Amino acid sequence: MITADKNTEIFCLADDFCKYFDAMMATYTLKANNKRTYHRNSTTSKAEIMLIMTLFHDSGHRCLKHFSFVFR
Repeated sequence: MITADKNTEIFCLADDFCKYFDAMMATYTLKANNKRTYHRNSTTSKAEIMLIMTLFHDSGHRCLKHFSFVFR
């Protein structure tokens, strides 16, 4: 079982990676002219999604749906 301190460490690493990755994507990708705009931003950050997927792969569960019930 991963402790809360380890979860925080993994989240910080994922957040640092996402900040760097977003900066590189903004620098080196082409800009879309007709990008569709949405009414609101998503509430879950990329780092939170990466943390959940990392914990899922480490948990040994075979189904994300079953893992999400345990994760709550």
